Amino acid sequence: TLALAEPGENVVVQPVGGGSRPRGFFAVGTVRAFTPVSHTVVNAAGSLLTLAFEQGSAQLEGGRRVRDAVLRLLLTGATEEARGVLGPLGPGLPGEPFVVVAAGEDSLEQLEPVAFTARHAVADAPPSGAGTVVVALVAPDAADRAARAVSGGAGISAPCAYRELRAGVEQAARAYGRGGGRVLRFDELAGQGLMALVDPDAARAFAAALLAPLSAYGSRADLVDSLRAYLESNGHWDAAAQRLGVHRHTLRYRMRRVADLLGRDLDDPGVRAELWFALEVAGQSLPAAK
Repeated sequence: TLALAEPGENVVVQPVGGGSRPRGFFAVGTVRAFTPVSHTVVNAAGSLLTLAFEQGSAQLEGGRRVRDAVLRLLLTGATEEARGVLGPLGPGLPGEPFVVVAAGEDSLEQLEPVAFTARHAVADAPPSGAGTVVVALVAPDAADRAARAVSGGAGISAPCAYRELRAGVEQAARAYGRGGGRVLRFDELAGQGLMALVDPDAARAFAAALLAPLSAYGSRADLVDSLRAYLESNGHWDAAAQRLGVHRHTLRYRMRRVADLLGRDLDDPGVRAELWFALEVAGQSLPAAK
């Protein structure tokens, strides 16, 4: 509280809102000096304003928690139950198809007036790592407008129905996490290939762990090169051996050694896919996770 008194100019400033950080301030000025009664009136006004702010804040948070619960219902497939719980809280749920817009927590107030908006916990999509994103369900033609209304960038999913909502939320959150502060559609991200869809740090850790037995096998870097040639030749011995400039029997020996060291069956398509991915990661300079 601050009081200023000069001839013909008297001002009292009071904070509004509880806690250590006021929600605002209000000032009262008059030509005459404040009397004890007028000070009491000003103090009472400050208390009433604080009470109104705190009650409004509690109601707002209550509505947000209901929408958070509605989103959880939607993710389980209980669409009609979700509509019933949402009731008059509005904005209502959009028709199908719709898109999911994901953004940072500070965008909640900006998105709430224009779309059904709720908070959703995610594992690793936000730029800051594990945490919470705000998701809004909007009509496809309103997605760009909603995304541009928030600061810090946003991610936009492909059009989806309520039965596909979980995938839509994951797409939007992934695009937001990779957007680097801009608006990014998941379709654009998917068009950049598999590497753009995975977390760079996790990919590097996976590749290092999978290829560690080969890397630790003395100084025999030819095992890694031979494995790469074998996979890039789709398992064709002659083509891979020709690429390496070795006899195919030499390559067969190396591949048996690779299979023994890794404890994997190189004829398994899933194993080949994992090894190809690990080699791609090891051979590329991936961007650091944001």
